[in-house]
Amino acid sequence: MLLIASCVALTVLAGVFVFLPLFRESGNSLDIELTAETEPERLADRKTAIYGNLSDLAFEYQMGRLSDEDFRQLEAGYKTDAAAILHKLEQLGVSEHLDEAIEKDIASRRNVESAGASESPGNKAQCPACGADIIPGKKFCADCGHEL
Repeated sequence: MLLIASCVALTVLAGVFVFLPLFRESGNSLDIELTAETEPERLADRKTAIYGNLSDLAFEYQMGRLSDEDFRQLEAGYKTDAAAILHKLEQLGVSEHLDEAIEKDIASRRNVESAGASESPGNKAQCPACGADIIPGKKFCADCGHEL
């Protein structure tokens, strides 16, 4: 009898846990999510989506899935939307070349890291037991465990 009562209690608690969020009033979480994003972020997201749509449209046209007229009409619409978004971003003072600056910074950091890694490939010490490269500062070989 105790087992049945505990099973019923557990089932009731699980039901309350599952169904309670359905009966709570929403705190306008959608409004909070929408206001958390800034206008330039929304415009940048739309710009990215439109550029993706233009790329997909060109692919579909090249595959022969769109007629010339449909392609031109859709492309003109997307380009008009993109121009409007770029104009709004310009009015807000968002730099159009921000993405390019970020990409250049990333590329320069990668070049510095790769140059540092390739400076001394011949100077690496090797384990006397197995011949594996020794990790600097370690007292034992990472491959065979031999004491260095």
